[in-house]
Amino acid sequence: MKSLRFGLFFAALIVMLALIACAPAAVPPAAPAQPTAAPAEPTAVPAAPTAAPAEPTAAPAAPTAMPAEPTAAATNTPAPTPTPPPPGVTAAPGALNIEFWHALTGASQVAEFQKLADEFNAANPQYFVMPILQGNYAATLQKMNASITANSLPDLVLGNPGDLGTYHAAGVMRPLDDLMADSTNGLGELASQIDPALYFDKFGDETIGVSTGRSIQVMYYNADLLKAAGFDSPPATFEEFEEVCAAVSKPPDVYCYAMVPSASTFANLVWNNGGDYASADETMAAFDNPAGVATLEWLKKLADNEWAYIPAAAFGDQTDFGNGKVAFTVGSTAGLPFYQRAVAGSAAPFEWGIAPLPRGADGGNYVDIFGPSIGILQSTPEKELGSWLFLKYLLSQPVEEEWAQVTTYFPANKAAADAVGAMDPAQIANAGFAAVLPQYKQAVTFVADGKREPTAAAWQSVRNIIANMMTAVFTTKSGADFTATDPAAAAKEGVERVNKALSEFGQ
Repeated sequence: MKSLRFGLFFAALIVMLALIACAPAAVPPAAPAQPTAAPAEPTAVPAAPTAAPAEPTAAPAAPTAMPAEPTAAATNTPAPTPTPPPPGVTAAPGALNIEFWHALTGASQVAEFQKLADEFNAANPQYFVMPILQGNYAATLQKMNASITANSLPDLVLGNPGDLGTYHAAGVMRPLDDLMADSTNGLGELASQIDPALYFDKFGDETIGVSTGRSIQVMYYNADLLKAAGFDSPPATFEEFEEVCAAVSKPPDVYCYAMVPSASTFANLVWNNGGDYASADETMAAFDNPAGVATLEWLKKLADNEWAYIPAAAFGDQTDFGNGKVAFTVGSTAGLPFYQRAVAGSAAPFEWGIAPLPRGADGGNYVDIFGPSIGILQSTPEKELGSWLFLKYLLSQPVEEEWAQVTTYFPANKAAADAVGAMDPAQIANAGFAAVLPQYKQAVTFVADGKREPTAAAWQSVRNIIANMMTAVFTTKSGADFTATDPAAAAKEGVERVNKALSEFGQ
């Protein structure tokens, strides 16, 4: 009998592993691994400044409020997974359980999700929402793919818009349009408070995801370093950026720009050069145009002049910025509190600020808008309604105001965004948010010039191609992941690789 039980257990284990192995190919997450094309010690790139902070205790924690495209490979140095707090409310008899899988790994975010679920459950005892942390975006995507194969889905999921597109392509997402328009339980007056172009995710004619908050990509700059070099404001153009670089770069001690290869950074620079990153219908890459080539030529110029380097470690750009070793980095506004902590805890704190990325003669100072969305999985009408009511609750003004202070995201609810923007730092309990409120308010003014990258699932799968292309040009090193190092040839190869991957996605 024991042998039979062991055999059954072993067989079941094999089946489970097979199910996971047969899950749809996981789309590379928005937090890509460090591009494999980057050599360990690129000879064409200056050595990165020492990643260790001047004072070990001053090293900022790895950002927990992960944007859609983090500024570094978070998978290299993952933050410890926080222990979720227990529910503060007991499920009422007969309550309908609603599982909410999410990928926000910050301890404060995990605790806030549980707090909000407790409040919703207390007010709606017919439901019992259970937030469940699944790890980062990559882990959540992998577990969702496995759950789709096993036909064992949660009821709600938070992830990158492209990840939601992956689940939609698998036929498991519940379109939200009829729920939002319902005369009894729909958005109602909330609809006028939300910009659908920024906060709704459409795939075809169907809305699949809703974001409760987005962030934007900005240029962080050391104001004191610029001022000492004779510059009173951050550079607005590529030419002005180069002037600052020539003045402040003193390798190996100080560099101008810590460049982390990133699809979001590249897309943003192409827009600012006056070009298109993708075709109008977002089915093909378009960055082999003059703007895309000019962007790669500019990055190569920064490397050739030893004005820029690729950080050796995850979040090394942030650490080096805090230690005054670099004038510029590029990152999400979700990282504002972490930059503040890095600077304030360094041996020599300094004044710092944010600005849009520089522009070319034919472009504008655009910012890339990104952030996670929440979608509902197909289940029963009762569970789908309960899931929708919780999502609607997260969009309410009081909740959005609270959520913005925990995540530094810009609320989807305009009334909440206005209220947060009008807050007095002295009256904000969250000290981390209060410390960056001036920069947060400034960032809000950039949103009007925001653009979004293609959000289809296939585009999530090509992000590493873009990062590898940037790395090859920057380091002048060919590799298995990318061959061309000349800007024009690299743009051509990059488009060919991306379009091939897009056409083969899901096959």
